[in-house]
Amino acid sequence: MTVVFVRGGIEFDSGVCLRGLNLLAHAQMIELPTGSRCGGHGKCGADRVILDPESQKQVNPPSPIERHQLSPEELSRGLRLACQTFPGADGLSIRVLLDSTIEWTGEGQSG
Repeated sequence: MTVVFVRGGIEFDSGVCLRGLNLLAHAQMIELPTGSRCGGHGKCGADRVILDPESQKQVNPPSPIERHQLSPEELSRGLRLACQTFPGADGLSIRVLLDSTIEWTGEGQSG
């Protein structure tokens, strides 16, 4: 199981899913930019991603930093900060939409 990032219909597979690494670190392992400008400290809010509905259940709850950076509406539609979002366990399958300006529609999902 792994963290898969989707941008423009193209999937980027991190190859792993590790509980101790946030989604930003998973993207960095495969040299995939997320927009982070503060080094992953939650200050810039630029590494916004959207988790598909199933993946939302497999990560930590929103952090206080996310609750400050993101509105309740954004959080309810699955918007998160990659630097603040951690898998709940090793070996999960997590899908992440990198373009936070659009809704998750199943883009890139395999049947």
